[in-house]
Amino acid sequence: MSKIIINHVMSNDAQSGIFNSIIEYFSKYSPTNFEHIVSISPIENADIYHYHRPHLESKLKPNSVCTVHHDLNDPDPWHAKFRFIPRYMEAAAIVCLNQTQKNILVEQNLAESKLLVIPHGYHSSYLKLKNKSQWLNTPAGESKKITLGIASRRYGRRVKGDAYLLELAKRLDPEYFRFVFVGQDRSLSCLEMRNLGYEAIAYERLPYRMFQSFYEEIDILLMCSSHEGGPANAPEALATGTPIFSSRIGIPKDILEEGINGLFLSLDPDQDAENIMNICVYEPEQLVSLIQNASKPNPKIFTWESCINKNIEVYKSIIN
Repeated sequence: MSKIIINHVMSNDAQSGIFNSIIEYFSKYSPTNFEHIVSISPIENADIYHYHRPHLESKLKPNSVCTVHHDLNDPDPWHAKFRFIPRYMEAAAIVCLNQTQKNILVEQNLAESKLLVIPHGYHSSYLKLKNKSQWLNTPAGESKKITLGIASRRYGRRVKGDAYLLELAKRLDPEYFRFVFVGQDRSLSCLEMRNLGYEAIAYERLPYRMFQSFYEEIDILLMCSSHEGGPANAPEALATGTPIFSSRIGIPKDILEEGINGLFLSLDPDQDAENIMNICVYEPEQLVSLIQNASKPNPKIFTWESCINKNIEVYKSIIN
């Protein structure tokens, strides 16, 4: 078989742990005749140019693919749609992480034939269905605090919903809930929760191979972001059988079914606290049902191997 060169063009030298992991998955799961080369600027004579920050380019190479890594409705000027659309117009194919991105680009007059939805995946070598929620396993008579988990870096501009989270926590009850945080600067979130009377722990750095232990420890994954392209922890949660309480963002909109395997948050802390207390405290059979349903096979989530294979099919269709 002849060698096929895929050039992943990063367009600047800013390091991204997420991008590094994705490129690693491409190298691991691609056919042996595919070679993935990462560069800041496009190299000469690649078969496919896969751009990850196309808005930093003035023109794309032929045979180009773009992945939409961000929320196209993000109000941040850095991620404004108008910076990306001209480059997307030049691409042979555009990989969206969720259906909302595709819908927005169709509205922007991008040809639907070159728009494909391929979400982030989960690593099947490290993540598997857990036996049972710890909350369900607590012996009768012992305290049954429900553990809410948050896995994301804490950003200064609060895009992960930290202001909302604080208001939500003020309206929930430390008698019934505790928090586990994973991510850079999440010790600050942990301190905020402790100041409100909650049990809370934080892991600033947790190797991916240890993430199963995070999902084993939590009962619900809480996602409070106002804008997201992914994130990858949504399919991870369902792969481990963990229900999701999430704002209407990115991948959760595609894989979360209201009242079946999770809850959509309105981002009104009064309304959401009332709903969460009803589900988890006043009518706990609802939470039992969510946990049981989240443990069922879900055809809407994919392993990273499957996601990379779908990208390879995109490459092949362009080359052919």
